[in-house]
Amino acid sequence: MPRGGLRYGAGRPGWHRKAEASLSLDVRRLARLGYLRAGMSYGWTWRDGYGDVVGTIAVAVPDACRVLLSYRWTPYAGEPQRVCCSVPLCRTRCNYGASRVWFTCPECDRRCALIYFGAPGGQYGCRRCAVVAYASQSEDWIDRLYRKQQKLAKRMAVGADDCIWRRPKGMHQSTYGRLTEQFFEIEEARDQAIFYRIEQRLQARCR
Repeated sequence: MPRGGLRYGAGRPGWHRKAEASLSLDVRRLARLGYLRAGMSYGWTWRDGYGDVVGTIAVAVPDACRVLLSYRWTPYAGEPQRVCCSVPLCRTRCNYGASRVWFTCPECDRRCALIYFGAPGGQYGCRRCAVVAYASQSEDWIDRLYRKQQKLAKRMAVGADDCIWRRPKGMHQSTYGRLTEQFFEIEEARDQAIFYRIEQRLQARCR
């Protein structure tokens, strides 16, 4: 698991770990890679944006009905211990006779595509049992505007320094123009929201 160990339930009241920053397992990706075949065993590694390893676990598939996850877990103020988490698999029928595989949360038996570390006892579980929230759930209006602006920037191939603008290959000029207009409209709305927040804080200090 991550260097330095993991602490279940750590943090101030009302704060939850974010799904985007958690080391999760996606059953859809494992199935797509062919890693759910009975008898398989392998190591799964997470890396950050710089390519550095931030977590590893051992995965075994003893049969078509479950996967076994083995890793080290350090409880808060406790000693490191080896954990083996058994995660059941289930399947649902799709059209044309195919089937789709899912994880079954070991804690609540809920069907889910992703499981996260943080369930009681250092286990893996669904987002609810692992007490994981999406980053968007804690965003304010300014954060949401910024995220929306960044999504538009990616579509328009804006450079890392925000100075390189170029129409992506295959995008119509009218579409590029519309996205550009939306980008600046959002930027203006975000600036107004920031100025309003600053004004409110200054007024609060003067009272």
